[in-house]
Amino acid sequence: MSASPIDPGTPAIRMLTNHTETTYTASSFPESEASQVSVLDWTLNIIRQIEKKSTLPVNAYKEIVRFLLSRFNGLYYLNHEQEAVEVKCRYGNPERTIAKLNSEDNIVLPLITISQDVIVEAPARRRNASNLIQSSYWDDEKQKALRVVSLCDVPVTIQYNINVWAKYMEDLDQLSQKIRSSFNPSITLNTNFSKNSQVFLEAETNNYSFSLADREDRVLRKSFTASVETYIKSPKYLITSTGKIEKLNIEADVY
Repeated sequence: MSASPIDPGTPAIRMLTNHTETTYTASSFPESEASQVSVLDWTLNIIRQIEKKSTLPVNAYKEIVRFLLSRFNGLYYLNHEQEAVEVKCRYGNPERTIAKLNSEDNIVLPLITISQDVIVEAPARRRNASNLIQSSYWDDEKQKALRVVSLCDVPVTIQYNINVWAKYMEDLDQLSQKIRSSFNPSITLNTNFSKNSQVFLEAETNNYSFSLADREDRVLRKSFTASVETYIKSPKYLITSTGKIEKLNIEADVY
């Protein structure tokens, strides 16, 4: 983006947010500041005003969970009769799973469950200043590439808990080994939002025995912590030839 100051006579820039069109001109800034504001600063200010009124989609997080569920669903282990048995993978935190084990008799073990733990910033991948990223987006309807700008994506590390539940230590060990070997040394995340983010195995803990209130069977559990090193996608904005800035309603990467 050009760093030249804004000309008070610059044509209006219009933005479309949630079907409401808002017009911004150089007069949006105090007259004493207009000559000091660069086009970059002006555009950044407009984007921030749009983002105050908009909501971010949470589909990216759902896609990661779906990917992990698919990745660990359908693992096999050998039972005591040397038969290969398929293991289901479901979404659910440990507390909810224990409650279901207490209340339901039709849950088949072994079972693998996945739940989201925490999201933390990744300072080593953080940018120290606001930058506009320019890219292009192919419009199939118009059959041409459109100019797109956005703020830098926010680097984060999302932690997930992978829990293996079993009645017997031998079954638990087999499935635990399969999970460990899946990270060699990492798993490449493949969703509509990311094609190259990495999932690493950070830690594992043992919770070997649970005594459930209304059943005699003990339940063994091993917990793995998986960390997804990825980015929170920033909204994309289309700049048209008429100076209009529109927020793009797309849920995939812009290249």
